[in-house]
Amino acid sequence: MSKIAPTVVFCPRCQSRQRARLFDSLNADRVPAQVELILAGTFELVHCEQCGQDYQPEHTMLYAHYSARTWIIMHPRADRPRFTTIERGVELVMERELGVAPPIVAAGTQDIRPRLVFGQHMLTEAVRTAHAGIDPTLLECAKLMVVRSNLQRFLDQGPFELCFESITDGGELVHAIHALSSGEKTGTFLLPRQALTDAMAARPVLEQSFPDLFQRPYVSACRYLYGATL
Repeated sequence: MSKIAPTVVFCPRCQSRQRARLFDSLNADRVPAQVELILAGTFELVHCEQCGQDYQPEHTMLYAHYSARTWIIMHPRADRPRFTTIERGVELVMERELGVAPPIVAAGTQDIRPRLVFGQHMLTEAVRTAHAGIDPTLLECAKLMVVRSNLQRFLDQGPFELCFESITDGGELVHAIHALSSGEKTGTFLLPRQALTDAMAARPVLEQSFPDLFQRPYVSACRYLYGATL
């Protein structure tokens, strides 16, 4: 089921506080209208009463879409440096839930791989990749290989992450460039479709080179680009 709670939120521009109703958990099968808002990038959008800034509050939430085999845990961006601890907690929760679930429920959910994301924009990306039928692990591998092959291109960006937005008519994957610390969108990058195709072909090698992308909840190229240092 979905749970909503009154919450005090703070505007990132002027720091004024106001109350908003935010989801603690969201059952996508029951509230498809909220899924559409996530896909559009307007989920939980708050309008600051003081300065007029529109923003999406950072908080913790469970997104469950059982019919799509999707289970996403969102944490605030500020929690990312602790991803190793948080993802272990996610794994333990998943193990516990499966351990106490009725056999028929456990059988239906045991192949669902939980995914951990940080920030509203990365929740949007995770839902968009699932909606587009893109394997998030291979997409992150493609991102990782492209970034490492084009370090000069990204040198002036500082620590950043690529966030999938859409697919062009030519098959290129449009990605926003977000500053890793602030989440601010600083540009756009077109990931060639061939990069994803190459990742699919190289999967056995990639599984050995980047095992955590294939085995752990935090499926992000950032864990290999920056680790837990930022």
